[in-house]
This record gives sequence, C-alpha cells and structure tokens, in this order.
Amino acid sequence: MNPWLIAFLPMMGAGALCLLYGFFIEPHWIKTRKITITVTRDKPFYGKTVVFFSDIHVGPTTTPKKLERQMRAIMAMKPDAIIFGGDLVEEPTPLRNEHFRLMVTSALSTLQAPLGKWAIFGNHDVEAPRFRTWVTEALEASGFTILENEGLELSGLPVWGFANTHHSLPLFDRNTLYGESAEDKKDPYTLFLVHESDWFPDTMPANGPGLVLCGHSHHGQVTLFGLPLMRPAGGKRYWKGRYQLDSDLSLVVSAGLGTVHIHARFFARPDILFVVFGEDLVS
Repeated sequence: MNPWLIAFLPMMGAGALCLLYGFFIEPHWIKTRKITITVTRDKPFYGKTVVFFSDIHVGPTTTPKKLERQMRAIMAMKPDAIIFGGDLVEEPTPLRNEHFRLMVTSALSTLQAPLGKWAIFGNHDVEAPRFRTWVTEALEASGFTILENEGLELSGLPVWGFANTHHSLPLFDRNTLYGESAEDKKDPYTLFLVHESDWFPDTMPANGPGLVLCGHSHHGQVTLFGLPLMRPAGGKRYWKGRYQLDSDLSLVVSAGLGTVHIHARFFARPDILFVVFGEDLVS
C-alpha cells in the first residue's frame, strides 16, 4: 500500500469522527450551568430559581423530538421563573408553514413556572418585520411575556429586559423599574437581560448590584477545540463564561441551545443557565 495513503487514512478517520461528533452528538448534548447568587434570607427572592435559555433558532432542521429534548432539559430544573434570551428564528425559518408554527408553540407551551415566562428579542427575531411579527405571535401564544425596554418584579427581584441592540434602541429607565422614590437610594440587586453580550459592558447603562444574562455568541459554536473560529458582531469580546463588570455586577453568556448557518457544534456545547438565589452569605 502507498505509504502516503497509510499516513493519510488516520487523518481521514479523525476528520470523519469530528464531523460525526460536531453534527450529530454535541448539538444534542445539553449541559446545565448553575449560577449561585448569594443573598440573605430576608430577601423575598431568597430560594427562588430562574432558568435562562436562548438561541433556539428553529428552522428547517428542527424536529418535534429536538424541541422536546430542549424543553425537557429546561423543565428538569423545576424553575420558579423561565426567561428566553432571544433568537427564536433564523433566516430560513418557514414562517408561512402553519404546521411548523404549531410545532414550535406547542413545545414552548409545555414550559411552566410559578412566577411566569418572559422573553427578550434576539437580532434574528427583529431583523425584518415578518420575523418580529412571527416571533411575537409565537411567544405570546406560548404564554411568554416579551420585555422590550421594560421591567418587572419577580418575587421582589427587579428584572429589566433591553430591546435588541442590533436593530432597536436599548434603554434603561431606572425610575420606571425602581420608582421615583428610589432616585437617591442605592439600587437593589437587579437581573438584566440583553441578547448581545458586548453591549452592556461597552455602555454600562447600570452599575449594579446585579447580574446580566446574555446569549448570541453560541460560545463560538464551531471552535478549534475551544478556540472560536468566528464570533458574531456584538459577541466578540464577551463571548463565553462569566465576567466581572463591577464590584457587585457580573455578566454571564449562555451558549444557547440551537445552531445557525452551520448546524453543528464543536467544543461549544449547548447549555441552559440555572440561576439560584440562595446562599445566605452577603446582602
């Protein structure tokens, strides 16, 4: 046998294994990342839990089995609140296919949490009016409330959802969230939601205390054994893991659950974030 062929065969075999893993194994290998936020027992949200998931990117390759697996992973955490971090769709999503829409809304409707379900828009969700309309209708039909430069309180925990940073104007209205009486007081611990991870550190619309949850980067999606080959605009610097932005303000980037453009993942496993407000250590 040709010695060059002998040397080349192992490389071909390794490449085939990498393709098999990237296209058929890792995209389905969901991990849960637990984030513990230390609060005192007197806080009303002490002991509460939040699941944050993002970047589903439903499209031609989406199947009921795939959605069921993702929804099951979310519900396995038995969260008090569920938050979707944006990018429900991608460019080739069959928006006119009614059967497809019902498949997506049926899956999302299986998510249940005592404190409710909330969502923000991703860049794909609002890059054209038809996407915004479809995503809005799908999320609302599934029981989600969309936050776009809006806030709420989850069992005493202030939450603010920003508009998409690529196609809208994200704003933080402190008085709306905390009330005008809070003008001269220290802000309470707040959960901030924004799809693209670079925007918050670049603009610092708030200084905390709090936690910023983001998606968008897919942790590179297809990497060179962890080194990202490409990072999207808006997720180039803060693309993976947890970052300390201030003394009591941190940002966490989710890898998301889906894929876009190339429907593979390589050393960038899909994940959900499980936030626990529990340890009685600091105020």
